[in-house]
Amino acid sequence: WILINVYQALLSGCSAGGLASIIHCDEFQSLLPKPSKVKCLSDAGFFLDAIDVSGGRSLRDLFGGVVQLQTLLTSRPNSGLPGPPSSENQRVNAKKKNMELEVHKNLPKNCLSQLDPTSCFFPQNLVEHVETPLFLLNAAYDVWQVRSSLAPATADPLGSWNDCKSNHAECNSSQIQFLQGVFQSLLV
Repeated sequence: WILINVYQALLSGCSAGGLASIIHCDEFQSLLPKPSKVKCLSDAGFFLDAIDVSGGRSLRDLFGGVVQLQTLLTSRPNSGLPGPPSSENQRVNAKKKNMELEVHKNLPKNCLSQLDPTSCFFPQNLVEHVETPLFLLNAAYDVWQVRSSLAPATADPLGSWNDCKSNHAECNSSQIQFLQGVFQSLLV
């Protein structure tokens, strides 16, 4: 790509791409010539680190797995470490340090200076660190988040949320109250 003559740019994405546009917004701006006007747009990418119906954090567990997978895919044996480690413990520590360094290359450093990598995958923790103009577009009731994050089958083994997940008109009053509480946090 030849970016020398770029004067305006918009980085945007939807869903996972919307999350990526938040994570990489400042990095994208740094790739362009200084007088360029850069803005970022995240559409349906504001995934919440919310408590699910069982009291757990299903999406945090999922994002933790993403961090681990990214770590495994980007780690390389003996990546520039001087000489062979003298003990198994040193080898494990060196490998762990290398993996942490690889994950840190892919997330905003200003977030990582305050939070762990998994927390830095959540927009609620990222947006305060983004310096480039960032626009967020997100539905208050995100069907994917209800089905996959707030009331996944693992958090609802008896299926008491199945009807509500399929049709919000089928939600009982406590389910509506739960959903309103979660999505109210989007407005803060």
